[in-house]
Amino acid sequence: MTYRIFSFTVLQAVLSTMLTLILGLPGAFILARTAFRGKSLIRAAIIVPFVLPSIAVVVGFMRMFGAYGLIDSLIMSVTGSSESVFNLASGLTGIVLAHALYNIPIVILMVSASLERLSPEIEESAEILGATALQRLIRIIIPHIASSILAATLMVFLFCFLSLPIVLALGQGSFSTLEVRIWTVFRGFNYVEASALVLLQSIVTISVAYAYVQSSRLTEIIPTTTASIKTVHFGSLSAEKRTAVLIYVIILVIICIGPIASVIHTAVYDPIRGEYTLRGLMNLFRVGTGGGLTPLINSLVYAGLSTLFAIAMGLPLAYARKSRTRVVPPLASVATVFPLGISSITLAYGLMTMVAIPLRLSLNPWPLIVIAQSIIGLPFTTRSLEIAFSKIDQDLIDSAEILGANVLQRFFFVELPLLTPGLIVGASFAFAMAIGEMSATLFIALPQNITLAVAIYEYLGVRKLVEASSAALVLILICFVMFIVIQRLSEASGGGRL
Repeated sequence: MTYRIFSFTVLQAVLSTMLTLILGLPGAFILARTAFRGKSLIRAAIIVPFVLPSIAVVVGFMRMFGAYGLIDSLIMSVTGSSESVFNLASGLTGIVLAHALYNIPIVILMVSASLERLSPEIEESAEILGATALQRLIRIIIPHIASSILAATLMVFLFCFLSLPIVLALGQGSFSTLEVRIWTVFRGFNYVEASALVLLQSIVTISVAYAYVQSSRLTEIIPTTTASIKTVHFGSLSAEKRTAVLIYVIILVIICIGPIASVIHTAVYDPIRGEYTLRGLMNLFRVGTGGGLTPLINSLVYAGLSTLFAIAMGLPLAYARKSRTRVVPPLASVATVFPLGISSITLAYGLMTMVAIPLRLSLNPWPLIVIAQSIIGLPFTTRSLEIAFSKIDQDLIDSAEILGANVLQRFFFVELPLLTPGLIVGASFAFAMAIGEMSATLFIALPQNITLAVAIYEYLGVRKLVEASSAALVLILICFVMFIVIQRLSEASGGGRL
């Protein structure tokens, strides 16, 4: 049983990673090397799925590519069929495609960033010496971006290996990964098997996370200025290349934006009854069994508290990362990166067995949900604060020290005001990740503790598509606002690679 589950976990992660690379690498080259109108808008549209909660992506994916979804309904109307003829949102196919949709932005952004750091003089020298386009690709470009491709591959594999909402919703009980199995056996009070599976999973994820950190260090090259990047204007491409680029961009935008449009449509249209309705939106304000108000309030409260905790933990960690001692920065780095190597289910299992049972929090475990969400968002929050710290002019701090300011005075009166954009970005990351978090919350929560993300999963289980889409729409809007805040403040402060 364990071998079969482990094999399927690895298989679906490998297939998902391969498909993500196949779909994402052309986009990275197009965004990095082609100049065209609306490029920034296309880039933002591609990023959108990754900043959304995975369960919201599942809802959109099912309504776009699933049975009786938008594509299926269109085909049925054209062919005159009364039965579903198109369904890519179930089984292994659905799991792999949904993972690819969710993770394409990782490949595009990481690889395109590496391409943009390649000095054009190197390629121009090779071209002068007679190197063909293929030779330049093989001998110059690919070696330069190899480390970023490796880092993107490892990150995508890690996310797919640890995926729970997508496998639960699209696997329909027929497919089980380590995450799903741990959750299942814990609910059956089989703590021995759960512990063994947690150990097995942790060995794999920590190893992959360590490899990712090592590969990421290879990509930390001083970036060149945007003006020096070698780009080709879309209009100067041959007709065949223009057509290929245009088709790829259109398909990519449909893949990324289509599911979101499907969520918006299904929030006000019941595909089962074939009628427009506000039932799903009204359900968000209904109290009681099946109502969405309590999960919505829980989501906002838990996300708000976890954001405060993430900032409270991230500030000292980011401050410690810039310490000049030998011991402190590595320890802070380990503490920051460690959550990336631990799955949400493993974290929730540890909190339930090590904290909830001894402290008797099993009857109302909401503090554990807040702790779990805080830890999950900690790496991104800390990284945002670390970037903000790196942009502070050291001369200002030295001047304050010369004028007699102590450590606390320098921090509160000099550094903290300058950290405000980074604090807002870090808080936005923490809030967006917390409000959309499902795996750990599903593991820990009792009925009175469920959040909107967990409620969406429950709605899908009983085919309440309108209610699920309406709840997903709320999460999408919240996360989109957080995304806009992050983008604006990052651009205003000069950016920084998370």
